[in-house]
Amino acid sequence: MNTYAQESKLRLKTKIGADGRCVIEDNFFTPPFKLMAPFYPKDDLAEIMLLAVSPGMMRGDAQDMQLNIGPNCKLRITSQSFEKIHNTEDGFASRDMHIVVGENAFLDFAPFPLIPFENAHFKGNTTISLHSSSQLLYSEIIVAGRVARNELFQFNRLHTKISILQDEKPIYYDNTILDPKTTDMNNMCMFDGYTHYLNLVLVNCPIELSGVRECLEESQGVDGAVSEIASSHLCVKALAKGSEPLLHLREKIARFITQKI
Repeated sequence: MNTYAQESKLRLKTKIGADGRCVIEDNFFTPPFKLMAPFYPKDDLAEIMLLAVSPGMMRGDAQDMQLNIGPNCKLRITSQSFEKIHNTEDGFASRDMHIVVGENAFLDFAPFPLIPFENAHFKGNTTISLHSSSQLLYSEIIVAGRVARNELFQFNRLHTKISILQDEKPIYYDNTILDPKTTDMNNMCMFDGYTHYLNLVLVNCPIELSGVRECLEESQGVDGAVSEIASSHLCVKALAKGSEPLLHLREKIARFITQKI
């Protein structure tokens, strides 16, 4: 059973417009997706908000997203609110996302956190293809559940995969499986008493490992680390007991980078 009559699709393609700024070249979407027109917090940096006019994902919901960021574009993509995965009963909800970032283009993909409700089952698969000169700031924040209701790790299963390729060569792969039925989520090797998890990847971004580490050390209520991945790119993993500390950390890093691109 699907909440919608068909698979939910989103297509977005950008280019450099006549004024030298990133604009939408083409787009297409089906319910519940919508796109806001771009606005420009910085002269040549466009920001587009992705809207989902629904209470959240339910059993059978399947999203197919394809984003093509044109050469020389500078774009930040955000979402309107926290994403909720409702009780999927005996099924699951899924998302397949394919992103292409063109030559000399910059993408900051900054969605709000994902909240799996009790008995929620979610599968996410993201593939990102970069040019050697592309710059990428990509993150996901996963919440233990409806924390305010003390509904912690009562979801069924959450499985997200992130694959990043540069000039068709793999440089990063993340396979996150959270299964409370088989794993103690409060184990020191898992959430260790925390309730919110940030995974942030930086490719070709103008910030050093030491700079990211300094941001981490200055962030109160955050327990995290940064490490180098292939070709000196960076990956940040962090835990907190609320979404705000992680969102502030991510925004601080993003602001530092966008001031330099």
